[in-house]
Amino acid sequence: HNNMFGRLFLLFTLIPILELYTLVSVGSVIGGLPTIGIVILTGVVGAWLARMEGFNTMQKVRQSLNEGAMPADEMVEGLLILIAGLLLLTPGFVTDFAGLALLLPLTRKPFARWLRKQFNAAAMRGGSQNHAGFTYYTWHSSGGQQKDEQTIYSEIQNDAQQQTPRQAIVIDCEPVDEEKK
Repeated sequence: HNNMFGRLFLLFTLIPILELYTLVSVGSVIGGLPTIGIVILTGVVGAWLARMEGFNTMQKVRQSLNEGAMPADEMVEGLLILIAGLLLLTPGFVTDFAGLALLLPLTRKPFARWLRKQFNAAAMRGGSQNHAGFTYYTWHSSGGQQKDEQTIYSEIQNDAQQQTPRQAIVIDCEPVDEEKK
């Protein structure tokens, strides 16, 4: 928890200081009103771009769902678009640059793939042994069956070696006791 506190402290301390420095530097070169105008313009344009990219991503989510596919990549991209929109609405040039980098498909898509790999690796590392007490289930047409992380990992490895990969959904939940209903 201390590590997370330190990161948050740095985030909420260093970023505003960097933003202030950048705003003052730009303002001293082009003037205060043009600097404020640029900040407002990037906020408005950023919100519009985030809205457009968000709509495009939602269409991809619907298309994937209609095809029976899990829209995992699109969901990660949607989260990044939301974060990009928030960064672009935050006054400052540093957050605008970061927001634009997350918003543009050219940079967002590779970052989303990398982020998804990190999520998957963290889930495989943590598995049922993590401190949050996750329990992993795989669900298929015959119902749910509880499996530990090593079993799931082994099945994925075997499937990859024996046949074309199949899609699976891993859900973090507790089993429903049918008798108590």
